[in-house]
Amino acid sequence: MNLKEMVDRHQTAMNSIYRRVNIILKEKIHSDITTDQFSTLNYIRKHDRCTSSDIAHEFGIGKSAVTAQINRLFDKELIERKRDDKDRRVVYLIVTEKGIEFVNFTEKALHEELEKYLKDFSQDEISMFINLLERLSNNMEDK
Repeated sequence: MNLKEMVDRHQTAMNSIYRRVNIILKEKIHSDITTDQFSTLNYIRKHDRCTSSDIAHEFGIGKSAVTAQINRLFDKELIERKRDDKDRRVVYLIVTEKGIEFVNFTEKALHEELEKYLKDFSQDEISMFINLLERLSNNMEDK
């Protein structure tokens, strides 16, 4: 198999998985949050003093797309904005208690749902897959 075929297969599989996770989030867990919004919310939860620029850099998306996500998360009261005391131009994003509860509930429900799809794989297969993805990710970061 040549490189183009491998990349095409990878892209097709990743798109399919991403689409299915979006459907699971919308139909079985929450009807009001997308995979992108959940990923952003989870990133904010894991990173103190996070800014919109940090998110744009992490996910490789434009600031306008981040702003739209942030506004939706803010409107749902899942995050709050806090201006830096020393530089009022800097706005930090912080997950609210409601947001933390939302992430915890969503993660638990998503893990329970995804477990159904992973039952046909051994622990070794899952570990190998994750290790290979992490290795590819690290290789791409280094270049």
